[in-house]
Amino acid sequence: MAGEFLIAQEQIQGAILKADADRSMNTETMTRALLAELLNQLAKHHSQEELKALLLYQLDQIAEDEFVITRGC
Repeated sequence: MAGEFLIAQEQIQGAILKADADRSMNTETMTRALLAELLNQLAKHHSQEELKALLLYQLDQIAEDEFVITRGC
């Protein structure tokens, strides 16, 4: 996995852990805030149509993830 993805995962996990630990915060609100900020960053360099296509692609990838279980022979 690329370094960018590892950093992103760490940052998101850290933000969610902070929200979980702080009684004044809500995890759902935190995840929506993260998404909103990421979309704002992407919107600086991409059109609304490009963002829609990216989001649809990512949603399709999530829906199509299959965990293949194999066993040794």
